[in-house]
Amino acid sequence: MIKLSGLRVAFDSGFKLEVESLKVREGEVLAIIGPNGAGKTTLLNAMGMLNEPSAGTLEIMGRDALAAANKLSLRRAMSAVFSQPYLTNDTVFNNVALPLKLRGLSDGAAVGEVLELFRIAHLKERNAKTLSQGESNRTALARAFVTRPKLLLLDEPFGALDERVKESITRDLRRVIKSSGAAVVLVTQDQEGALTLADTLAVLVNGRIAQQGEPQEIFSRPASREVADFVGVETILPGRVSANNENLCSVEACGRTLMAVSSCQAGDSVFFCLRPEDISVSLSADAGGRRNNFKAKVVSVAPWGLEYKVELDCGFAAQAAVTKQLVDGLSLKPGAEVYASFKAVAAHLIKRNL
Repeated sequence: MIKLSGLRVAFDSGFKLEVESLKVREGEVLAIIGPNGAGKTTLLNAMGMLNEPSAGTLEIMGRDALAAANKLSLRRAMSAVFSQPYLTNDTVFNNVALPLKLRGLSDGAAVGEVLELFRIAHLKERNAKTLSQGESNRTALARAFVTRPKLLLLDEPFGALDERVKESITRDLRRVIKSSGAAVVLVTQDQEGALTLADTLAVLVNGRIAQQGEPQEIFSRPASREVADFVGVETILPGRVSANNENLCSVEACGRTLMAVSSCQAGDSVFFCLRPEDISVSLSADAGGRRNNFKAKVVSVAPWGLEYKVELDCGFAAQAAVTKQLVDGLSLKPGAEVYASFKAVAAHLIKRNL
């Protein structure tokens, strides 16, 4: 559905978007994630033919999207939803029907179908300006799907929603996407939403794609320090591989020897990466078969979503995610002495250049 190469978009501010290669297959959901200012919206606008690249090629549905003769027909085959719904002062029904009206079409059945799909048929006579934020987002999504687009572009569509409403809309959107067969490009900083919707992730950092692949691979095996930082790897330690025995690496970091499963070789300088959910905290020295086990002191305990984040001093700084039951059961508080353990297979090594 989308194929681009060597794409360049430059701004007077000095920022440059430089994407060497990117593809989106038919029926695929690609989520582009990255920090503020990474160029996510600029890339999406280029795909939507709203930003003219200074170099490179862009094909949409097998056609040259930069050729003037193709632009209108390609735009009519796609829809876009932005962070703000931008609804008109009219009924929900007429807002959803607007793209059809602009095409000189009238299809009440199509409007009724998408209203049902997004569970807002009961609101069809309501003025859109009286809707809640969640209802407004559902209306914008229904409007995007009423033309049965082959390509859907989403720019932070859930940024203003609370978690409960966002989860409900995201679940319904995934169901509609899969039944429609549309290709979707989503740009967002919401990692949970991206994981829920996406078949493929691309991490954009400083205008360049730092990593692209399956979501689980990127979150568990980030390709760089920058990607690791963004996808929530809390423990990142500079170190050096001292030995590799059948891919079981000994890593010297912060005066400790840590074990990791990796193909890195002795002498490699690395970042030792560990996610909070992979660290176990207990009062027992028994590591339960885990190759890494360190006596530690609790530095801080703070709520973290539905869990708690425990900052530990193991001779190196580490962050563990634990349940409230564990916090209460172990009486975790600053100054408490505990043991922190984790499996060698849970750690990830990134080669670094000195």
